[in-house]
Amino acid sequence: MRKKPFWYRLSNVKNRFFFGSYGKDVYIESGVVINRPRFIHVGDHVRIKRNTSINVHPKDKKSKEILLFIGDSVIISESCFISAANRLVIEENVGISPNVMIIDNSRKLGDISRPSKEQDLKIGHVHIGADSWIAYGACVFPNVTIGRHCIIGALSVVNRDIPPYSLAVGSPAKVVKRFDLEKGEW
Repeated sequence: MRKKPFWYRLSNVKNRFFFGSYGKDVYIESGVVINRPRFIHVGDHVRIKRNTSINVHPKDKKSKEILLFIGDSVIISESCFISAANRLVIEENVGISPNVMIIDNSRKLGDISRPSKEQDLKIGHVHIGADSWIAYGACVFPNVTIGRHCIIGALSVVNRDIPPYSLAVGSPAKVVKRFDLEKGEW
């Protein structure tokens, strides 16, 4: 096994002071933007690739509550966008392909005399079950639970719950296959 460079170990030590909690053997590539890391839990063996943006918007900036939970052995590929304002959970062994957007908040439709960036936030939750895979360019919107061992197809828009052991595709995402646990096949 190849020895990790000194700066790799040094950045892991440094990050332990900034994050809410920070696991072992975490690799965050250069070009990743993370704001308010103290509201984020990062598990062991997590990889976050370049040009990913992770934004956390706590209601109370003095709070110590974890808003974004990233479980063990999660891989977040290039150019992803993750935004958490309430509770966003990514369980262990989840793979997130490039250009995926996962948000637990969005803007409410409101007063048209005000710019959209000044409208009130609509806040929900997102929960992605263990061993799931979110394919290229998918969008996961607020108030969604994706069950354990799910596959979300490329460019899908997930705006409702997906049951465990499902393959969901489309806009909006619909379950097209389920794994039959009794037969052991899709």
